[in-house]
Formats: sequence, C-alpha cells, structure tokens
Amino acid sequence: KDYAFSGCSSLTSVTIPESVTSINDYAFRGCSSLTSVTIPEGVTSIGNGAFGDCSSLHEIIVDDENSDFTSIKGALYSKDITELYCYPAGLMETSFTIPETVTSIGNRAFYGCSSLTSVTIPESVTWIGWNAFSGCSSLTSVTIPEGVTSIKDYAFSGCSSLTSVTIPE
Repeated sequence: KDYAFSGCSSLTSVTIPESVTSINDYAFRGCSSLTSVTIPEGVTSIGNGAFGDCSSLHEIIVDDENSDFTSIKGALYSKDITELYCYPAGLMETSFTIPETVTSIGNRAFYGCSSLTSVTIPESVTWIGWNAFSGCSSLTSVTIPEGVTSIKDYAFSGCSSLTSVTIPE
C-alpha cells in the first residue's frame, strides 16, 4: 500500500520478503532511523518517493539477480542505469556526480538530501522529476544541461541555499 510505513521514525531495519514484487509510493517516506534497505530479486516496481526523507538511510542494496533495479554506491537506479530513482539522504556526501548514462532523475530522487552542496547533472539527462531535489537545503548552485526538456513541479523547492541556477535556452 501507499504510505505503508511512512513516518515510522523508530524503524531501524526492514526485511523485504522475496515474495514482494512492488514497493508502493512513499512506502518508507520519513523513516528517519532506517539505515539500510535491501531490495530482493522479485521487486519489479518501486513507487515515487518510496525512500524519500529517510535521513539516516545511507545504503540501498539491490539483489544482483533483480532484473529491473541496481544500486551503485548506495544509490538506486534502473538496471540499465538510465534512471536515478533514489539517492539516500543519509549518505552525507557534500557532492555527487550523476552517471553519464542517466537520462531521467526520478520523482523525489534527492528528497531531503540536506548535506549535498553540489550535484553535477550530465548532458545525458532530459527529464527532472517532481520534487527531485526538494529539501536539498545546502545545495548552492545548479546547472541544467542543454538536453533537459522537462523540469517538473517543485523540483527545487526548499533549496534555501541556492544562489545560482543556470537554465539553458
């Protein structure tokens, strides 16, 4: 269900059974004590903001046999690394470079990543989802590449430190 465990601030660990095929929208949103999640082989669908605003989440692990998703350095991607679904808010890095294969930054992908001061968006990106960078309160500047044709609602809401935004023609 949507919002299944949303706001469970004392939840520290989750074991997702092999029988689960779908993690719905905002399923674990705001689980501020959750540190790690493992996505089993059978999961074929992960909803919007499923792990958004999980301030302690520093690692999403995907079973190697999963045919739809993968993880790189704790972040969640489509198997072919063309869509970035979730950069965990608890990674605590100050900068991040999105891989050059990514064409789409998913809804709420960086939601609540308050440690990030800079994100490098590659030329391959064409779409930035709803609330993609919402709550990235330390982000100081953003350069949108020429290939981006769509920036969805509230993509940079709550980015209170932004002093420079470069948008292509």
